Amino acid sequence: MAQDLNPVLILGAGINGAALARELLLNRVPVVLIDHADIASGTTSWSSRLIHGGLRYLEHGEASLVYESLAERERFLSNSPEHVSPLELMIPVKSQFAGLISSAAGFFNLPIFKSKNPSRGAWAIRSGLTMYDFLAGSQNLGSHKRMSQKQWKPIGFDASFVDVFSYYDGQIEFPELYVSTLIHDCEEIAQQHGIRFTLRTYRRPKLNGKHFEFENLLDFDAAVEALEPSALVNASGPSGDETLQELGIRSDRLFGGTRGSHLISHKPILKEALGPRGIYAEAFDGRPVFILPWNGGVLIGTTDIRHEGDPEVATASQEEIDYLLKCVNSVLPGVELQHEDIVQHYSGVRPLPYVPAGSTASIPRGHWLHEHTSTPWPCYTIVGGKLTTCRSLAEHSAKTILKQLGQEVVGDSKTRKTYEGDPPKIESGQRARFIMQHLTGVDAVSDTQTLAEAAISQLHAKTLADVVERRLMLVFHPGLSRSHLSAIADALITDGKLSVDVKQETLEAYIQRLQSRFGKQVLPD
Repeated sequence: MAQDLNPVLILGAGINGAALARELLLNRVPVVLIDHADIASGTTSWSSRLIHGGLRYLEHGEASLVYESLAERERFLSNSPEHVSPLELMIPVKSQFAGLISSAAGFFNLPIFKSKNPSRGAWAIRSGLTMYDFLAGSQNLGSHKRMSQKQWKPIGFDASFVDVFSYYDGQIEFPELYVSTLIHDCEEIAQQHGIRFTLRTYRRPKLNGKHFEFENLLDFDAAVEALEPSALVNASGPSGDETLQELGIRSDRLFGGTRGSHLISHKPILKEALGPRGIYAEAFDGRPVFILPWNGGVLIGTTDIRHEGDPEVATASQEEIDYLLKCVNSVLPGVELQHEDIVQHYSGVRPLPYVPAGSTASIPRGHWLHEHTSTPWPCYTIVGGKLTTCRSLAEHSAKTILKQLGQEVVGDSKTRKTYEGDPPKIESGQRARFIMQHLTGVDAVSDTQTLAEAAISQLHAKTLADVVERRLMLVFHPGLSRSHLSAIADALITDGKLSVDVKQETLEAYIQRLQSRFGKQVLPD
């Protein structure tokens, strides 16, 4: 019986690790989920926050990935409407016929015709959108359309654009909170079926023969017993190679991540230009840029630069910020976006496979489970993966692991809902509070300290950053002040996770982190 198995050990509590934990638990397999930091503190927190099919992947012949992603987009919208909502995206084009040959060459993998950054005209875009609709099948979002000039002219597109198409994808405002939802679901499944699920954050695994020991990185946490797992899954994202190296597991290089940076603005003229729609456009250099309504403001992204070094300290460079500003102004010149209009930025590293040469756009965006054969138990590393396909990745990975363990597939998460009933109506800027209420039962109008206490007691938050950046999502609130941070620190003190003696020192250090990592200014009291 699966209940008699030792737990599967998953290293990495991001969206892929948490989704895999849920999938294994649904198949009655016990799980221990470990992270050296907080849940969702890696790549999950740094994305463009879209649940999408990957329209541009068609140019690189990845039709099967687009098909998979579109199916998962539909499941997200159906199963988790508190997290994901439809978003209409406009695609302005500069010509009628540009890009037909190069786009077709990319789809059929004919490199002789490829261009590094080909311009895409109306015919190429419409062909791609038609294929996108075909792969989506009879989904609820509907098909693409060509917008009338009366609809798009007032938006203020650059005069070089001659036509505009629109289509729908999904937007997930806070994937960080979706991971909290997955963890909450894991706990409910484990309780329902009487199987083990253990989450431990801020632990560093150490391998001693067949057993793992876990170094406690926080003074106040209880120790975790040594564990001999039935299988090991390395789900640590772009740090996957370093994780293997630290454990002494031999492997060729698997990861070659690229950095993606984003800007956030609340400039009124930009918000008014967008309205409820987003823009997916070619910028001045032919690369795509997203300009999206998000959380009461505007999210702008992204770059795609090869990244070497520690992914946990990836920060938007001044060159990237300048580049994204130029991109926006090349699409919407009347907005005149300036540095002072950017309230903050963020940057992260995608867990892409190692490809030593070529353009970053051509690096495969799919995912797979890489098996290691030199270990005393089944051992795998998750390579690739993105927000949209976290569930299907987990399902495919669980089937592989179950087969290796001699277990049958008895469940999956295809129709498992995290929210029952009609899609909720959530006002702009209120989604995090809505989800917190849904997960913890706190009152919708609770003050910051009460919400923080719920995040600490029920959602595994242990530090200021955990609460601010990945539970209450105050890191993105334009009104974040010292009094908010002080109230959260008091909640940590009450729970024994912070000493009153170091409160001020901790607050000052965290305010400095917000400035250096996010370019964010905390308001005075």
